[in-house]
Amino acid sequence: MAERYKQLKELVHTGDLFQSVTISDYLFTKCLLFAKVNLPDQEFLLYQKLFEIIHSQMVQPDILIYLHAPVSKLQSNIKKRNRSYEQRIPDDYLYNIQEAYTHYIRQYNIRTLFIDVSKADFLGNEAHLKVVLDALEKDYDEGQHYFTLP
Repeated sequence: MAERYKQLKELVHTGDLFQSVTISDYLFTKCLLFAKVNLPDQEFLLYQKLFEIIHSQMVQPDILIYLHAPVSKLQSNIKKRNRSYEQRIPDDYLYNIQEAYTHYIRQYNIRTLFIDVSKADFLGNEAHLKVVLDALEKDYDEGQHYFTLP
C-alpha cells in the first residue's frame, strides 16, 4: 500500500501541467480490496484504518475502466504469462477478487465503464480498442455502463 501510494502521488505531482488527463492502470482502493480478501479480520481492520488515512489524501478518479473476464479466461491468461508464482492461483480467489471490485464499485456508485473482455484482442483487433476509446469519448452521468467487444 505504501509503495502504491508513493507511485500514485509521484504520478500526480510530476504530471505535465498542460495535460488535462492523468491515466493510471491502478486504482488505489485495490490495496484495500485485496487486503479484505487475503487478511484475517483483525489484521484487515488495522489495515483498513491505515488505508483510510492514506486514501483521504489521494485524488479520486473521474472514471474507472473495469475490464471483466470470466475466471476461465483469467486462468488462460495466467497460463500464457507463465509466471511460476501465479500458476496455482485458485479459481475461488479470482472470483472473490472480482466480487470485491464489483461490490466496491456498486457501493460507492463510481462512474465505471464495464467492458467484457472475454474475447478481447486489443493488439490484434483494432475494433476492440475502438470500443474502449469511443466509450471514453462519451459524456456519461454517474453510474455504470456496460460494453461488449464485437
